[in-house]
Amino acid sequence: MKEFTINQNDAGQRLDRFASKAAPLLPEALLQKYIRLKRIKVNGKGGKRDLRLRAGDSVQMYVNDEFFQRPNAENAWRKVNVPRVSVIYEDENILLADKPAGVLCHAGEDGEWNTLIDHIKAYLYQKGEWDPGRENSFAPALCNRIDRNTRGSSSPPRRRRRCG
Repeated sequence: MKEFTINQNDAGQRLDRFASKAAPLLPEALLQKYIRLKRIKVNGKGGKRDLRLRAGDSVQMYVNDEFFQRPNAENAWRKVNVPRVSVIYEDENILLADKPAGVLCHAGEDGEWNTLIDHIKAYLYQKGEWDPGRENSFAPALCNRIDRNTRGSSSPPRRRRRCG
């Protein structure tokens, strides 16, 4: 459990907005669920998501510690609640995914977390096929990188007929 005392700069925010900033790796759907289940409280009592916080309020968050970390390349996948991965092929050794245009493969300098590898990690974690807490060194990785505005293609190369 982590407890925060609301100061003047935090006053006026909605409970869900404050909690999202306090626990940046907590997926939005889980955040809303925790508010409903009273795992996020204000002054010891359950509150509504749109409750406006006042200076001096005490916010108690009964949330796992890993959600309070700042997003980085290793943990940003935790923010993904519903992975959006178009899996073309998958076996125990490889996963082939179609990358839509506009999606980054890896986090850029701006620290963006909504990347292809984050969605793949969340997908494998939710399937129970990868858990970073149980791994010694393995982490899913991409074997190549496609530019943001390029869409990945799963079609095999076409054979050309020789003439003559």
